[in-house]
Amino acid sequence: MTVLTKIPSGSDHPRPHRRRLRSLAFVPTLITLGNLLCGFAAIHFASRAMFDLGAGISPEQFITLHKPAFERMLPSFLSVGASLIILGMILDCFDGLLARVTRATTNFGGQLDSLADVVTFGVAPATLMVAFMTKELAGDSIVPSPISDHALGRLTWVAAALYAAMTAVRLARYNVEHAKADFDHRVFRGLPSPGAAAIMVALLLFQDQLLLQEYHWAAVLRRAIVFATPFIAMASAFLMVSRIPYRRFHRAYLLGRQPFGQFLIVMLIVAVFLAFKAETFLLLVLWYGLSGPLFYVVRKIRERVRPDKELDSVAGHRVERKPA
Repeated sequence: MTVLTKIPSGSDHPRPHRRRLRSLAFVPTLITLGNLLCGFAAIHFASRAMFDLGAGISPEQFITLHKPAFERMLPSFLSVGASLIILGMILDCFDGLLARVTRATTNFGGQLDSLADVVTFGVAPATLMVAFMTKELAGDSIVPSPISDHALGRLTWVAAALYAAMTAVRLARYNVEHAKADFDHRVFRGLPSPGAAAIMVALLLFQDQLLLQEYHWAAVLRRAIVFATPFIAMASAFLMVSRIPYRRFHRAYLLGRQPFGQFLIVMLIVAVFLAFKAETFLLLVLWYGLSGPLFYVVRKIRERVRPDKELDSVAGHRVERKPA
């Protein structure tokens, strides 16, 4: 006769699927480190973009991708660096998700994630912006620097430094507020750092696509964006540390039951994106960056109008109840 021994259900004998999840607990950390390395690589390619401006290296000596398809998608080292930041955003989305699935959410992981985000979404976009402005203003003998002789050069450097600093402040504040029991997971307070980095990245990718255009309007638009870039960087920096609420993109437009009309709009955007990638990406991130202030102003206006209507309705009732 075979005796079947019942396995106790205590903590000393975890279930098999829990053991498998625990064995994957290191994966979120590796993904976070991958995010950090994407930021470091983006900084490297930003420096490569400036080699021909002062390192004594001619463009013929550059090692490129040697693939025509990649060259069309990523026509410059700045585009490569911008694409690496986008890859860092994708990794940043998955590390937290995997940490929750594997039940490996720890304070160490949260702090490491913030440190990686400072590099990938703070220092790397600021460095790419300085590299881009250095190349664009080289013909005007303007060098982005705190000791530049030109006001635009000093403004560019200050905007990049402010952007990097405000990213660190934004992430530090998020860590403190996230530890509170009453933290609202439905919205962000201030523009999230990946969203701000997406704005800077989209500008760089759009600029590189304009280089491929031979029309006069493309050159004029490119020049206008060059002068607007420092102001856009400073606006993004202040939005990050503001208290303006931003909806979480996946909660607002992807998860849950959505209207059929919104589904059609998403499909239309996807179709347009496949045809005009850089242009569509830029419009989407600019819309997200402006959506917070716009919805905030509209909500404040409605809050002011609503009490006035309530007072008018109360006064109307009083007039009707007044005896003749």
